[in-house]
Amino acid sequence: MLSETNKKILSLAVPAAFSNLFDMIQVIVDMIMLGRVSPVAIAAAGISMQFLGLLYAFMASFSVGNSAVVSRFVGAKELDEASKTTFTSSVIAFLISIPFTIFGVFFSKYVFIFMGSSEEVVKAGETYLSIISLTFPVIFIEFALYSSLNASGDTKTPLKIVVVANVINTVLAYTLIFGKFGFPALGIKGAAIATAISYYISFVLYLYVFLTKKSIVSFYPLFVKDYAKRVLGIGIPAGVERVITYFSFLLFVKMIAEYGTYTLAGYQVGLRIEGLAFMPGFGFTIAAMTLVGQSIGAKNYEEAQKLGWQTAKIASVFMGFMGVLMFLFPQYFAMIFTNDEKVIQEAILYLKVVGLTQVPLAIGFVLSGALRGAGSTKLTLLINTASLWFFRIIPAYVLSKMFGNVLYIYYAMFVETFLKAGILYYMFKKGYWKRQVKWKT
Repeated sequence: MLSETNKKILSLAVPAAFSNLFDMIQVIVDMIMLGRVSPVAIAAAGISMQFLGLLYAFMASFSVGNSAVVSRFVGAKELDEASKTTFTSSVIAFLISIPFTIFGVFFSKYVFIFMGSSEEVVKAGETYLSIISLTFPVIFIEFALYSSLNASGDTKTPLKIVVVANVINTVLAYTLIFGKFGFPALGIKGAAIATAISYYISFVLYLYVFLTKKSIVSFYPLFVKDYAKRVLGIGIPAGVERVITYFSFLLFVKMIAEYGTYTLAGYQVGLRIEGLAFMPGFGFTIAAMTLVGQSIGAKNYEEAQKLGWQTAKIASVFMGFMGVLMFLFPQYFAMIFTNDEKVIQEAILYLKVVGLTQVPLAIGFVLSGALRGAGSTKLTLLINTASLWFFRIIPAYVLSKMFGNVLYIYYAMFVETFLKAGILYYMFKKGYWKRQVKWKT
């Protein structure tokens, strides 16, 4: 039988994990359909997704802070203040979205030029991204609303919304890309229109939830300057961390790309497979942020620490199980994505290494989330950025040049994952984050 604590953790983590899974499925479905159009369409949409990944990194500058502040107010049972924070964060989100929207609508082609794309990809990409960019204000605000629901302990509503949005996107994409049911075949433009419509419908559903008070947190139309400072004070370091991580990841991929097309393809296949293990990790990270933040709001710091530990343990079991499967049966996973023997062998190499890192990766995910829920985003910025560069990027570069084998890049990644998990474990256990908590009620 599950304990009440474990039930509480799983009730938050499982819907959050599935929400992330359905987000991934939407991208995969779109890419599969565009694969029937042309390689140009796939390349254009793929680069657009990378740009959207950068946007999600910037969104952490308000979403993480909003989650921490809202969860504390919920824990303190100050729901009006939580609702004011939600409205304040939504205004911040809208303001941050404006420059990205302007750039995306009028200058999106430069993203593809910067990536060295062909003229065909630049033209197709500009068409796709300029349409998607019209949804940026909606996406940014929705992210604030999404983080507020999670912080209030409601991860089921975002799951329901993403399922509805995915179904709508799939039907519209099929209709508009291939020209079904009397509509013209629009190709990549159709994919963009379908995605944009699904984003707007998702946003309307979120507004319905908040405006009709279907959640314990709603809209309280009052911009509170002090809450804005708290949200950004916690969120900006998290945003900086995500942006640094994003560009560091690109450097890591660039190192792997130097070993040739098959190695890069194998790595990409392995990464997609590993992404399935990430889903429970993301879910438990959200659970840790929420539960730690609410416990701090209730001024129960020992409970916050207990819930952080327990969430990390459960996440380790889920991701550890996935790691065992990746280590023992990597070829079967790789064969789902490709039948090229060279690519499969390269994917197997990656999967065997990362399969052994899933437990420390789970600990790193969850304890980083717990520290963010406690408001210690400067600490996670320092730990995660320093670890990434001093234990992974620099050693991987040096070892790669010394031995000329991609396996040494993966070894550096392996060691860094364990070291970072150990540092986060030590810092969370030491309770440094408790001394950082300054909460005024």
